[in-house]
Amino acid sequence: MFSQAVDTLYINYNVQAPFSQVTDGKPSGIEIDLINEYILWLKTTKKMDIVVKYNQFTDYDFFYAATKKGTKNTMGLGAITITAERAKELDFTSPYLKNVAFCITNGNAPDIKTKTGPELMKNLGSMTALTIPNSSLSKYIAELKKTYVPELKVSAQSSQAKILEEISKNVLNFGYVDALEFWYFLKNNPQKFLKMQKVLNQSKEELGFIMPKGSPHKALFNEFFASANGFKNNRGYRAILEKYVGSYMTQNLAVN
Repeated sequence: MFSQAVDTLYINYNVQAPFSQVTDGKPSGIEIDLINEYILWLKTTKKMDIVVKYNQFTDYDFFYAATKKGTKNTMGLGAITITAERAKELDFTSPYLKNVAFCITNGNAPDIKTKTGPELMKNLGSMTALTIPNSSLSKYIAELKKTYVPELKVSAQSSQAKILEEISKNVLNFGYVDALEFWYFLKNNPQKFLKMQKVLNQSKEELGFIMPKGSPHKALFNEFFASANGFKNNRGYRAILEKYVGSYMTQNLAVN
């Protein structure tokens, strides 16, 4: 797959803590630590002579386009949900993290005990669902509206942080956010009173790294991470997650 000459591996990363960020001038985060383990594996197990060039992005669309148009030795780290639509134009690695969506209400809202029509009508019927249009999170709101609460009011928001901020201000607001967004918001806003409605949580999605179609790194990364003796079965995998998000979130998000 590779020549014996030195190869350059281009790592595009979109800044989004705690996935990929910059600490003391260097890339860090869950995705960066995982990819560094992969690079070490390439050098030690596959005996590949490679150098790594990190390219930082702060705009998701630019990041995605640059990775899609990159060389076969390009990988993209951007907390990207694996979807059939994206897989038509890019290759994905095997999933490295579950993308759990939490249903969040104000802390003063009542607990939703069962996912049944009467229970959801009673608790959500007078509330407004906050969501980001055309996102995976908006699909969960659409499901609730279609199946349980036909008259549910829906309000478009610009970001998950905005959704959480508005829920904290008003007991009649609720919405779905990604688990790590919720964790990160509470970490930085410990005074906010929010509640997770566990019976409505969703865990249908997974995150993967991306690369241009035909990249050899799809098969290589999958061997490193997802094979019988792969890194996901190594204590080091969970240690990386725990380093950034703690043991509770690691239990929710680690792939098996």
